[in-house]
Amino acid sequence: MTLFKLSVSNMKKSIKDYAIYFFTLVLGVAIFYVFNAIETQTAMLQISADTRQVAQLMSKMIAGVSVFIAFVLGFLIIYASRFLMKRRNKEFGLYLILGMGKRKVSTMLFIETLIIGLVSLVVGLLVGIGISQITSVLVANMFDVDMSSYSFVFSGSAFVKTCLYFAIIYVVVIIFNTFIISKCKLIDLFQNGRKS
Repeated sequence: MTLFKLSVSNMKKSIKDYAIYFFTLVLGVAIFYVFNAIETQTAMLQISADTRQVAQLMSKMIAGVSVFIAFVLGFLIIYASRFLMKRRNKEFGLYLILGMGKRKVSTMLFIETLIIGLVSLVVGLLVGIGISQITSVLVANMFDVDMSSYSFVFSGSAFVKTCLYFAIIYVVVIIFNTFIISKCKLIDLFQNGRKS
C-alpha cells in the first residue's frame, strides 16, 4: 500500500512528464480503434453489392495498415517510456541510496506504468469511439449513402483488438522497464543526466 501511495505521489510530482506520455498513449489507442472500427462502420451502411465489395477491400487494406500502426505505436510507447525513465534517473538513484531495493523500485515503476496505462486505454477508447462516429459520416459521404437512418456505431471487434494489442505492447514496456532498473548501476543513474 505504501508503494502504491508513493507511486501516485510520484505521478503527481512528474505530472508534466507524464502528460506527454499520457497524450501519446491516448492518441495511439484512439487512432488504432478508429482504423479497426471502419470495417464495422461500412458493414452498417445501406450500400449496393458492388460498393460493398469496394468497402470490404478498403477495410482489409486498413486492417493491414492497422498492424503496421500497432508496431509504430509499440515503438512510440517504448520510446516515450524510455524518455520518461531517463528524466527520472536521479530520482531512482536517490531511492537506491536511501535503501530501497531495485525490486521495490521496479514494483513502484510497474504500479505507475499500470495506472497510466489503464487510464490512457479508457480515455483513448472513448476518444476513438467519438472520432469513429465522424469517420462513419466521412465514409458514408464517400459512398453517397443516405444518412437519415444513421445511428451510433460501436465496434466490438475493434474494441477487443485495441485492448489486446495495447495489453501486449504494454507488457513489453513493463518488462523493458523492469529489465532496465534491474541492470542499472547507481553511478549511471546520476551520470545519465549529463550525457547528451
